[in-house]
Amino acid sequence: MRRARSPRGGGRSLSSALLSGQLADRPIGQILLALAATLAALPLILQLLTWSLERPYAFYINANSETLRLTTQENAAASWFLDSAVIRERAETLPDPTAPILLGNSQEEQPQTAAAVPAPFRGCLEIGPYAEVTLHRQGSGTLMVSIEGLPIERRQATPAVVLRPLMTLPDGSPGTQCAHSHAQGMQALQRITLDATIGDQPLNGTLRGRGRIGGDPYFSTLAQSPPLLRGGEVIAMGRRLFSERAYTLMEAPLHFGDTLSVLDSPKPEDESALVTCLFSIEGKNLEGRGIELSCHANGQTLSILRYGDRSRDSLAPRPWDVLINEPSMQVVLPLAITGLFVFALRLLDGCYPGLCRRLGRGRKGSMGNKSEEREEDDRGNETEKGG
Repeated sequence: MRRARSPRGGGRSLSSALLSGQLADRPIGQILLALAATLAALPLILQLLTWSLERPYAFYINANSETLRLTTQENAAASWFLDSAVIRERAETLPDPTAPILLGNSQEEQPQTAAAVPAPFRGCLEIGPYAEVTLHRQGSGTLMVSIEGLPIERRQATPAVVLRPLMTLPDGSPGTQCAHSHAQGMQALQRITLDATIGDQPLNGTLRGRGRIGGDPYFSTLAQSPPLLRGGEVIAMGRRLFSERAYTLMEAPLHFGDTLSVLDSPKPEDESALVTCLFSIEGKNLEGRGIELSCHANGQTLSILRYGDRSRDSLAPRPWDVLINEPSMQVVLPLAITGLFVFALRLLDGCYPGLCRRLGRGRKGSMGNKSEEREEDDRGNETEKGG
């Protein structure tokens, strides 16, 4: 993980002007005592400045992955155009978890919720709220899209996915507008699985939700090798204290097999942050492989897991990184330290002379006591000799 280079500060001249004339005609002991007090209070200053800058960071993710899995939230719908796809499975309702399991081979006993044969589809695919969306594409093969609605209230009135095929023109040729009514072939579904073929034009789209980027290399739910993240990088950005301008805090590379998620808090068990992804999938003609992703999310911590390695389970910019790379701190931090040092000098102007006198009296008293002890010892020795 690379830390961002800190820009040059602009508070040196102000600090020098503030210190000019403060060190003249002051005892070296007072200066050292004020310096010790400033160093002792420095952690408190850094903590206060860190609290003032503490806010969600913006994580920008550029990666090539074979899988993307996000769960859409409220008001996070997406719409894609699929030029050539085949529907493998679809259902208008979710399975009832309380329904009994029927054993038998007759068609009367088995609910027919899935498409009996693969059906071609060409048109717009709209994803609704609270749907688990999974994209899989290995190498330059087809794109597998799986969408399933979550069991929430009013689930049946809120479809997880809507299929809007291209409308047919009066002459029988396909048009350029997607259907907008059931009479034109629009379908509202709660579960669908389809394979999309990528042609000469790339498939571009957006997806927003909570989840992770990358897959587990040791766990597979399909009859194929598990899809993985191929590589990429993450850049953590911060906002300036007195403006909305951004600056770079840290950069973290993504390696083969990593699994990435952004968290709202430093605790790994908490819910992941809302991630907005722009993806592009290119066909064989463009030598495209996997899924190209450009995502961003606002959160507190970055979690990067790898098989057998949890050393990067919780990554976040350190307080010192924020203080060093925050452009406003280039002026505020030197001024704060210099101001505290000058305040300690001024405070010691009235205390240091009295402290020196007390130390002098104590030293004189100890020296007087030692001289009296020596005189008594000498007198005792003379008395012994006279005896």
